[in-house]
Amino acid sequence: MLRAKTGTGSESSQDSERSAEQPVVGVLGAGRAGTAFARVMLRAGIEVDICSTRPPKALRHHLKIYAPGANPVRPEEVAVRTRSRGPGVVILAVPQEELDEVEPDWVSGPEALRTRPITPVLVDATNTWHDELLPGWLQAAVDEQLPSSMAIAGRFSGAHTVKALNHISHHDLEEAANPERALKQRRAVALAGDDNGAVGRVMGLLVRMGFDPVSLGGLAAGKIMEPDGPLFNRSLRREDILHYVR
Repeated sequence: MLRAKTGTGSESSQDSERSAEQPVVGVLGAGRAGTAFARVMLRAGIEVDICSTRPPKALRHHLKIYAPGANPVRPEEVAVRTRSRGPGVVILAVPQEELDEVEPDWVSGPEALRTRPITPVLVDATNTWHDELLPGWLQAAVDEQLPSSMAIAGRFSGAHTVKALNHISHHDLEEAANPERALKQRRAVALAGDDNGAVGRVMGLLVRMGFDPVSLGGLAAGKIMEPDGPLFNRSLRREDILHYVR
């Protein structure tokens, strides 16, 4: 399900096969949510590159405890392998109050990768909490009662933003994800995005992680996934989410 679209003149068929067999997903943020996402993906056979404010050498011990098998990288490296050997997906797991510290280039990757035809996908797994001091550009969107993902999509304009993985508590994530179950028996998760190809790539990731993904529609539809929304922190089945599909 995580097969990247390959086959350009700059990639050999051998590279393409390796990308399909060994997908890599990047994670921005190595806190409780980021490491929980990493553990679930590693369990599903997906390689994970993860970064934080700590340098990789200092992060290595932290990951041995909280996400054994994840590969610590510098922030500017997090998009490299996922764009060359994976689906081009990076998960944003940084508190929204710290988003000014996240450079958009960390999602797009270095200049050499930007010639590739696959636009990277940013999975916005963040939430807005009432006690956070938000960056001005994000607070302005919240004040206008816009979904926070729409402001994040504007800041990370070099990627397609998809809202996903934010409405399940990181405490429940590992138990909720079960790739051994048939799709209809899994916990359903919602996602929202404006680009169909990007939504499809994230759906493939969620299926492989062990969920039953349901698209709500465009990015604006992700508003109901936020805290106090009807989907937030609830154990859902597909029919529960389909009720809200536009």
